[in-house]
Amino acid sequence: MTVTYTHKTHTAGCIGGLTRLLFIWKGSLFKQIFAEVVLYFGLYFALSLVYRYVLFYNPESKLVWELFCMYCEKFSKVIPISFLLGFYVTQVVSRWWAQFMSLPWPDTLARYLAVYLPGTDNKSRDVRRTVCRWVNLGNVLALRLVSYKVMLRFPSYEHLVESGLATNKEILQLKQLDEIVHRRHQISWYPFMWAQNLLRTTRKEGLISNDWFTHVLIKEIDSMANMNGMLICYGWISIPLVYTQVVTLAVYSYFIACIFGRQYLLPDQYKVEGDRFVVVGDFPKLSNWTGTLVAGSTNIVGYDIHIADFIIPCFTILEYLFYIGWLKVAETLLNPFGEDDDDFDTYYLIDRNVQVAFLMADEAGRQIEMEPDPFNNEFPIELKHTVVSAQYKDDIRPHMPTDDVVLAHEQVQISDSVANSKMNLNLGSKLNLAGSILSTPITIAKYHNVTVNHVGEKKNELRIPSRQLRTNSTTLTASVPESIQEESMEELRSRKNGDTTELIKMKEPSEEREQDKDKKDKKGEERKKSLDENKQGFEAGGGAAMGGEFDGDMFDGDW
Repeated sequence: MTVTYTHKTHTAGCIGGLTRLLFIWKGSLFKQIFAEVVLYFGLYFALSLVYRYVLFYNPESKLVWELFCMYCEKFSKVIPISFLLGFYVTQVVSRWWAQFMSLPWPDTLARYLAVYLPGTDNKSRDVRRTVCRWVNLGNVLALRLVSYKVMLRFPSYEHLVESGLATNKEILQLKQLDEIVHRRHQISWYPFMWAQNLLRTTRKEGLISNDWFTHVLIKEIDSMANMNGMLICYGWISIPLVYTQVVTLAVYSYFIACIFGRQYLLPDQYKVEGDRFVVVGDFPKLSNWTGTLVAGSTNIVGYDIHIADFIIPCFTILEYLFYIGWLKVAETLLNPFGEDDDDFDTYYLIDRNVQVAFLMADEAGRQIEMEPDPFNNEFPIELKHTVVSAQYKDDIRPHMPTDDVVLAHEQVQISDSVANSKMNLNLGSKLNLAGSILSTPITIAKYHNVTVNHVGEKKNELRIPSRQLRTNSTTLTASVPESIQEESMEELRSRKNGDTTELIKMKEPSEEREQDKDKKDKKGEERKKSLDENKQGFEAGGGAAMGGEFDGDMFDGDW
């Protein structure tokens, strides 16, 4: 029973294009909330009459009523109705569309059967029709669990036999399976298993030419069974009840407060005389506003004296239509398998799926002869138009963003300044530096007892005896240029200080770096001199005579 209105909005060129939709009654806002609007504003005007013709003549009761109305008006604004209702309706609409996308369609399976299981013989035709009937039977079994309308149409298994979707033998098997599971679980998947087993038997008999075709058919049946399972899950798991209750309570409590807070009040006009309020007149009349409004007067209930008595709350009516209509949207879409105007057409879907599936299965054996090319082997530039359609022709080709770009002759000449580009120099320098670092072997450098490689990754500490270094007549760092070693140390210091700057970057020479280099050279000379003195003392002490060899690491752990 879905209400379709897109045929009324095929173009937006008309004046008030969407306003024409306001006069559609079926599925409309006014049909949904007409009764509630009449009830709500009937109560609103009844309270207004009581105030104007009963309480108005009792000053104390009139004052209490006005204070209560102002109280409701002030504190009704703390209800976050827009936030709660907007988020809730968004979730409901998303769920509604997901349920429609979960409806299984047998069209793809029927087409595959026509292609992979062809033949005009009775056996092939019966297999195709039986598979189509069983998948539709499984679909109806699933819809019976989620749709009130479908359950009314097929209240028992016997009604499925009467409709032709099942046989007595098949219903007997379904009832036996129901008894096995004690009716605790849904069994809509059972007919799909029948169809898959039938295709396996058909493959053994050679009616399906290869195993891949059988696999495709079985997977398509499995996909339909999974979609039925998803529908059942949507019927089983709803949006949490507490959220629905919160939204409903927020909306109706807000409008219950508005039925008092949005009343047009007629408070007396007061002036302060000494330490008392003195009545100086009634509420200003709309017909003689300037003549009845006392200058400098006020009212003691906090009502805005500039709001005249218009009797009919026009904007409250609009607000009620918007918010209650919004809530009705959620109420209608929460279960799209019911009897509302915008619910899914389940009766049509069931009949359509059965008819189309059987039609495809029967037409599988009919061939159509290929005819000569209607275009006479020529390239079709454009298909013909009618007189009416020619008035709505599209552009010759889509207009792209760069179609309007026009360059002068000098601008399209090839430039030779690319090699001198600053960006090109920076990029090339970075790439050269990166290539140099990546092409060098892994080097070991120790800084504050932390061992790192040339890309700045921390490794386990590795102490290489000076004996091994002298044996190789070189150090491991000797094969790496000094500039790269300095770069690695700089990157290590940056990482230690929490700097996340890229490892590969251009570094400009500076005076500070030259000074650091001079300090390092001076410190190295001092260390070398100290090691020579220690070596001489070691040899003088008889270390060499005992077969020992001088190891500088035992004197300087940070070397």
